[in-house]
Amino acid sequence: MLVGFEDKSANAITTFGYCEGPGKEVLLFQGITEGTIVASRGPTDFGWDSIFEPKGFDKTYAELKGPEKNKISHRSKALAKLREFLLSQ
Repeated sequence: MLVGFEDKSANAITTFGYCEGPGKEVLLFQGITEGTIVASRGPTDFGWDSIFEPKGFDKTYAELKGPEKNKISHRSKALAKLREFLLSQ
C-alpha cells in the first residue's frame, strides 16, 4: 500500500480519558510508540500488528511476545500515565 511513498514512518497511539464525574474536566493520557510500516511478518490475527515495526526493533508487534511487547506498547504507555495519575490522587 505504501510502495509509492519513501516515508513509511508511523505512530501507534492510544488515548485513555478519565473524568471524575459530571461537570468535571476530562483528562487525557496518551501513549505513543514510534515505528515503521513494513511488509507483513508474523501472525495476522490482530489488526495491523503484523505490519508495524516499533523503532529500535527488528520485529513487528505481531512477532513480539508478552512482556517484550508490553514494555513498549502504546497501550501500556497510556495506561502507565493513567495509573500514575490515579495513584497520585
